[in-house]
Amino acid sequence: MNTQPLSVKSLVIAFLIYVVTTVILAVVLSVFWQSGIDTTAYSQQQLIDMAAQSNLLTIGSMIIGSLMAVICAYFITRRTGSDGYKHAMYFAGLLILYGILGVFLHPEHHVIQQAAKLLAPAPLCLLGARFALANMNKKHDKMSHGACE
Repeated sequence: MNTQPLSVKSLVIAFLIYVVTTVILAVVLSVFWQSGIDTTAYSQQQLIDMAAQSNLLTIGSMIIGSLMAVICAYFITRRTGSDGYKHAMYFAGLLILYGILGVFLHPEHHVIQQAAKLLAPAPLCLLGARFALANMNKKHDKMSHGACE
């Protein structure tokens, strides 16, 4: 485990992992969605309109983003050591900035989706950090218990 203080490098790595993984998974989800549709029967604009109304794509994208936020917050907390939730909150701040960009790039999304882009990162990143800290404490307890024997 690396217990170095937070560096910009760690935040950038976690953010890049988040963006690349969510984009790849969103493409996979989109391909899965399109596999059930005869795409030759629709124009490009009709497909875009259908995608915007698809519950599978909407909910799937939210699940992908949420899971990746928790995983990346876990990663950055583990990488930076047991310094509490501070590093995960820095990462949440990056995700909120990314969410602001998403609000402007996708004005067609529902208000709930737009609000989730701004409100969800903090609790999700806290959850990921909590998992990481609990996991580190569990390992620490096992190591200290083993030393007592």
